[in-house]
Parts: sequence; C-alpha cells; structure tokens
Amino acid sequence: MTSAHNIAQGFDRAGLALAGVAASCIQDAHVRQYLADEEQAERNLTATQRALHAVERQRRDLIAAREEVARLRAENATLRTENAGLRAELARMRSRALEAEGRLVRAAKAVAARRAA
Repeated sequence: MTSAHNIAQGFDRAGLALAGVAASCIQDAHVRQYLADEEQAERNLTATQRALHAVERQRRDLIAAREEVARLRAENATLRTENAGLRAELARMRSRALEAEGRLVRAAKAVAARRAA
C-alpha cells in the first residue's frame, strides 16, 4: 500500500539531490567569479604598478633566499663542528688501538723471549 509518506520520500530524495547539485553549481560559479575578478584586477594595473609588484616579489624572494643562506651557513657550521668532534674522537680511538696493538706486540715478544730462554 502506498502511503503519502512513501510518495513524498521519493520527492524528498530528488529534491535533496537537486539541492546538492545546485549548491555545487553555485560554489563553482563563485570560484569562477573570484578568479575572473582577480584576473581583471591584474589587467587593470598600470605598467608602473606591475613593475612595482614585480620588484616587491623579487625583494621578498631575495629576503627568503638570504634567510635560507643564513640557515644553511648555520647548519654548515654545526656540521663542521660535529665533524671536527668526530675526527678528534676517531683520532683518540686510533691512538688507543695503536697503543693496544703495541702492548700485544710487546707481550708476544716477551712470550717468545721467555720460550727461547
């Protein structure tokens, strides 16, 4: 049996689907209008204004590049310090290894001398 509720339910679904499509279309239209407004504003700028904006962009890029250079220099200094510490530690380890090797050689010679005597 078909009730008024069942009949209206189909229309409600269709109405909601159409409302979703309409909302998407409206949102897309707003985005297109925003982009068109931006493009028109860019075209409306005078050559001097465009040059001024280009110089401003270049200035921002230059500042960003300088900041990146400073960051990289600081990182480089940190890495050099770390590298120097690691080299010093390696030199200490090599020295200790040579000392241990020397003790082993002396001990081997002493054992050989005792055996010969």
